[in-house]
Amino acid sequence: MLLLFIGALLAVVGSFGCVWGFHINELEQDQIEAAAEKGLELAQTFPGRLYIIIGIIAIASGIVVAAIGLVKNLSAKEEKSRSKVTTKRLVVTAILLALASALSLVKIWEMPLGGSVTLCSMLPVTLIAIEYGTKWGLKSAFVYGLIQFGLTFGSVFGWGLSPAAVIGCILLDYILAFTMLGFAGLFRKKGTPGICISVALALTLRFLCHVLSGVIIFDVWMPEEWSNPLLYSLCYNGAFMLPELVLTMVVAVLLFKTPHFNKLVMSNLEK
Repeated sequence: MLLLFIGALLAVVGSFGCVWGFHINELEQDQIEAAAEKGLELAQTFPGRLYIIIGIIAIASGIVVAAIGLVKNLSAKEEKSRSKVTTKRLVVTAILLALASALSLVKIWEMPLGGSVTLCSMLPVTLIAIEYGTKWGLKSAFVYGLIQFGLTFGSVFGWGLSPAAVIGCILLDYILAFTMLGFAGLFRKKGTPGICISVALALTLRFLCHVLSGVIIFDVWMPEEWSNPLLYSLCYNGAFMLPELVLTMVVAVLLFKTPHFNKLVMSNLEK
């Protein structure tokens, strides 16, 4: 079922990419230049090529993944004893991912080249890992990364990056970075202190992915007054990730200090 969802999401994102690519090809030259100030060479030659290529790849990947998911889903029907547990887990995961996606749109502070302080949008994703374990948490966080890319893919392509840089950005700033949130379930059996440590670790790992992306991909955006790409990336990404980390940790601690919430989560932990 999870693979089916991933495949469908990839196909949808790919379709949007293709449609947007063909749309970009029809724009006037002055509109193209305004949309991609840093990527004029790519925009002037064939502005929609990147969208179309990535869209086709996403559609093909989505079909393949969906096919694999369908096979797994059909074989899983034989395990009737686990069907109720799996259904409940999928429903709870879907609700928490939807909540995280909605909260990610509530931006307290947004950086010009991506990244923002949101209203604890990462907390619901970490709760999935805490409730169902690291393995399921990583899968769910991976899906969340795809959702986040789907919500902001227009902005990614609007930065005027080269095709290689766009792919690197997708992998580091979306797929890998958000998947790190699944590690929030590492020490979930150690009580509230272990959960808080796991959440802090997961958010820190996401921060490091963004820092790495800044050093490798976005060093070309570094202002002239900065001489060290690593220092610039740490400061740039820290401007939105550190406040988000602190805010998420404060809310997490307050939640798990609530007896009813703590009892509810701890009593329903799955192996």
